[in-house]
Amino acid sequence: MIMSLNSPVIDNITTNLCQSSLEMDDFTKSAVDCFVEAMYTGKVEKLEKVIFEEVNKMAHVFEVCWLSKRCVKFFKADVLNFENNDYDEIMFACEIASRAHFNLKQSKYVSLF
Repeated sequence: MIMSLNSPVIDNITTNLCQSSLEMDDFTKSAVDCFVEAMYTGKVEKLEKVIFEEVNKMAHVFEVCWLSKRCVKFFKADVLNFENNDYDEIMFACEIASRAHFNLKQSKYVSLF
């Protein structure tokens, strides 16, 4: 019920398609846990760099607008926070931005560079 209030997609799945569960096999347990906790609490406390991309994808796919906005804030504050211009961190951010642009049609991540 609560997840349906946050997501029109989940609302459609549960209301119109009469499904009571979703298969989330494409995502890691920690990313799903973060997503579900965010949906129930309205807070994104477990978001980390290693699961960011998956949580962002779930927010996009399930049309959870407030979580998508929170993912952009996290990207700006945590992913783009390069310490000593570390090459691996810069490449990680570029790869995430590139995949978000091409797979999810989210160009905002590329434009943040």
